Amino acid sequence: MDKATDLTAVHVPNEDFDLYSVSESGWYAIDEQDKMVLGPFVSLGECDRAIHERGVLAARLLDAGPPPALDRP
Repeated sequence: MDKATDLTAVHVPNEDFDLYSVSESGWYAIDEQDKMVLGPFVSLGECDRAIHERGVLAARLLDAGPPPALDRP
């Protein structure tokens, strides 16, 4: 993971879900290339929480650096 990606919450309504690469309507988190990354969620609040939690995890992983190499015979 090189850098944290900004995500945006979007709602895909019932009448439009077949226009996107999703199997059902709901709230989704999309990246800068409009790729669905997380979802579907029932509410905007759930989607926002998932985006926040993903950002926190990404920041922790970036701060931790690469994992130590495994010594294998």
